Parts: sequence; C-alpha cells; structure tokens
Amino acid sequence: MVHQVRKSNRIFAAASILAIFVAMVAVACGSDSGTSGGEAAVARVVDDERIYTVDDLKDALGVKVVKDYDVDELPNALEAWNAIFNQLDYEARFYASHADAVEHGALYADSVTGEDAVVTGDGVLWEEGRKDRRKCSRAAQTPHSSCSYSARYLEYVIRGNMILFCEGDESAEAFANCEKLLALTEPV
Repeated sequence: MVHQVRKSNRIFAAASILAIFVAMVAVACGSDSGTSGGEAAVARVVDDERIYTVDDLKDALGVKVVKDYDVDELPNALEAWNAIFNQLDYEARFYASHADAVEHGALYADSVTGEDAVVTGDGVLWEEGRKDRRKCSRAAQTPHSSCSYSARYLEYVIRGNMILFCEGDESAEAFANCEKLLALTEPV
C-alpha cells in the first residue's frame, strides 16, 4: 500500500512538472507581444490614438491609391483601399477606432496573411478584393497554367484605426515594408 502511494506521488509529481513545463512553453509561444520577431522587431498592434484616413496615404510621397473596395460585407469597416508604393501592393482598412480595428478586423486580417492564409475557395472571409490579396506561385520549369495561389500580404500592422497589409517575400521584409509606408504618413 505504501509502495503504491509513493508511486502515485511520483507520477503526480512528474505529471505536475510536465504540466508546468507545457504551460511555460505555451505561454512563451503564445505570448506574441505583437512583434514580428528577429532583430528588427516591429510591433504588430499599436494604439497611437491617431485616426488615419485614406488621405494620409494619398498625401504620402510616392504612394498611389488605386482601388476603393466596397466594405458592406467587412464588419465595422469604414473604408478599404488598395495602394502601391515602391512597386509593392498594400491594402489599408479603416475603422472608427483602434478598438474596432482590433476587435472586428484582426480575425479578417489573420485569415488572409501569412503562410496559412486563405485566399481562394469557400474559406475566404471577405470576398471583395480577394484577387488582389493573392499571387500566383509556380515552381520552376512549370507552365503558365500551373498556378498555386498564395498570400500577397505576408503581414499586417494595426496602427490606430488602420489595418495595413504589406507585401514581402518574408515576414520581416513585409513588416519593414509596412514601416516604410507608415513613416510617410507621419505628420511633419
């Protein structure tokens, strides 16, 4: 009986240590402090209390705003635009407040960015502009018709009331492109 209690205590202790370890790993992995990682970490979400408008993009040197999307099916969004800067595509979505951008826009932003983005098929959450959010990726030596679609925007940032989607070949590059464009919208 005493042997069974000791064995049970050891199993409980081992299970407890394992549970603590798993919890620590989960917290470490899941505690995305809103940065991209790497040397030049960029904050994904910043409430700078600024209210951005499409005019901030239109007034930025070198930025061409090319398309206005219908946001009727994008919850709580006021406007959404496609823009080009340095020969790269961007999408900017505007909300009434930072809280609205985070609460209503983050799910939609997560769904169309990154390696596991949903940019084709029935899983696309917002249909408007879906063709602009994907790019054709072909393996070397494949014909033009062999197209595998992937996300055009690898990352996004939320600044004030705006969600800005940015193109780049890698996550760090996409974040850097976001920051370059945002720097142009800063008041002088």
